[in-house]
Amino acid sequence: MIRLATFLAAGDLRPRLGAVEGDALRDLSATHGPDWDIGRALLLPVAELAAMIAAATQTRPLSACHVLPPIPRPGKIFCVGKNSKVHRAELVAQGMLKEDPQEPTGFVKLAETLVGQGARVVRPEGITTFDYEPELAFVVTKRAFHVSRENARAHVGGITVLNDLTAREIQKQEVISGTKFWVSKNMPGFCPVGPYVVPLAEVADPYDLWLTCDVNGERRLRVNTNEYIHRIEGILAHFTRFMPFEVGDIIATGAPRGTAIGHPNAAELYLKPGDVCVAGLEGLMQLTTHVVAPGEA
Repeated sequence: MIRLATFLAAGDLRPRLGAVEGDALRDLSATHGPDWDIGRALLLPVAELAAMIAAATQTRPLSACHVLPPIPRPGKIFCVGKNSKVHRAELVAQGMLKEDPQEPTGFVKLAETLVGQGARVVRPEGITTFDYEPELAFVVTKRAFHVSRENARAHVGGITVLNDLTAREIQKQEVISGTKFWVSKNMPGFCPVGPYVVPLAEVADPYDLWLTCDVNGERRLRVNTNEYIHRIEGILAHFTRFMPFEVGDIIATGAPRGTAIGHPNAAELYLKPGDVCVAGLEGLMQLTTHVVAPGEA
């Protein structure tokens, strides 16, 4: 399984491209040059990419590298909303949702909220309903505009994990006011992504994967991606009727059931300073986030 990473080694000012192999990271930039990044690598047929990785002779301990978000500067971080029937019901029950859309809906997380593996994310002062939302996300590798369902997958080259961190009490206020999630999902650090990208050609079926979330070692959810209502084909066909996706954009495809807000003891489950939240795609990658108090980042 190919897992691509963007990383910094000691003394680096420019990100490198690597391939993760167990506890080691094969430095592709050292062999193939500094102009390679994940977006470019994902354009290669998987056999050529595997050969490129095999030709890279320099390896580094993964623990000695600083793993960055896989796409450090995406133009857009686009999130599909209300894409789980059960999660919709959870939101309706808490006054977080008034409509029942029959087509894909979406919102944007700002690029400045992006953080990577091991990030220390502040639970903002006064926020007590800080929730986790592990999501399957796709990386755009070919400009997508007026895309058909049949051709959609030619425009996305890999998958990763996005944890759509959310301040629920602010989200509820925004729903009441008619504002769609600008503040509740766009506080600093509210968009952990990564730590790796797996080429789409390496995945037998992105809609037969297990999304997971553990907090302090306790399993909070494990949901199969086959529960998504709208899949990447329909998502791209719908939104690119009028709006293009550009190379390097990230498309997160929705929260699963089972986030804190869906439980009767939600107050006990919301993230608190000191918590370690691990969102993952089972067997592929785990994305760790440390929740800290203001002043501790």
